[in-house]
Amino acid sequence: MSDTLNLSRRTLIKGAMTAGAAGVALPWLWRPSQAAQTLVCADPGGAYTTAFKEAFYEPFTKETGIAVTSVARRGYPAAEFKAQVETKSYNWDLSGGISADIADFLKKSDLVEDLDLGGDDVAAIPANMKTPFFVGNGLYTFILAYRSDRMKNVKSFASLWDKELPGGRGMRRFARDSIEVALRADGVAPGDDIYKVLSTAEGWDRAFKKLDEIKPQVQVWWDSAPQSTQIIQTGEVDICPMPNARAQTAIDNGVPVAIDWEGGFYSVEGWCIPKGAPKADLARQFVKFCARADRQAAYTKELSNGPTNPGAYKFIDEKRAPALPSFPDNLAKTVAVNDAFWGEHKAKADVRFSEWLLS
Repeated sequence: MSDTLNLSRRTLIKGAMTAGAAGVALPWLWRPSQAAQTLVCADPGGAYTTAFKEAFYEPFTKETGIAVTSVARRGYPAAEFKAQVETKSYNWDLSGGISADIADFLKKSDLVEDLDLGGDDVAAIPANMKTPFFVGNGLYTFILAYRSDRMKNVKSFASLWDKELPGGRGMRRFARDSIEVALRADGVAPGDDIYKVLSTAEGWDRAFKKLDEIKPQVQVWWDSAPQSTQIIQTGEVDICPMPNARAQTAIDNGVPVAIDWEGGFYSVEGWCIPKGAPKADLARQFVKFCARADRQAAYTKELSNGPTNPGAYKFIDEKRAPALPSFPDNLAKTVAVNDAFWGEHKAKADVRFSEWLLS
């Protein structure tokens, strides 16, 4: 019986070697080793987890055999990156949904790995939506939303200040966005002109003087993104700057809400790998997979964020595409936020804005 068993083993091994030499993959030989490879990806949770699972996690596992599990992380994950890098104890291998300004901060703090920017898919992503340590997979735009059943002739952020347009106003309780909106409403051209104005003390005074004008008209200073959807859905406000996806949620729910893209400003979100992560190479492989046009198109089914790979629009339903911020017509009306500027001036802006709200 022992000889028979040994013969069977020899025959099995010989057969496997022969098959391998012929270039034939035997599933029962390689699948266990592939299955042993896993990635843990952190994301913002909620709709992000749902979208990432459908568009990225499950398809990557199906294609490579590498299992991907997800964990929810904090909205501002710098402390989590820092703790893992310093202790060399990694709870996850990479994170998605990282905004470009956070990625820049993480790089300056030496908390992230460089990525692999090779290949046609990553090359298709515009230069301002990727860096050696960050690859964007989606962008969201801060726009002006309004109740189309109550307001007409809304043309730009300046409409918030238009006393000829009745209705409740909402604004975000956040320095950067409110200052950007105020200067646009005061006639400053979006883009670099905003930051030239803010390069002087007089420019900051100008922004807050404009905010002074609208402060008495603001019914709601909203804090969380879901709150912005709620207040326009319920009619608590009639016009309000907010992320495009939050306005689109109200539209999808059948509420008569319209989006004005003119002068909007967008931020890019993407992937970063913690410095020293033991599975960094696998994570780089996953990031490149997520740059594919078909995968980014699938991502937009759950979230109204725009794909960074322009080729994704070949895979997106023509009725869905115009609702996305990177759709060419929408993108042409908007500009990118200067993350480097706000990273440098965030603390100053936050303090002054908080004091202004209380005054």
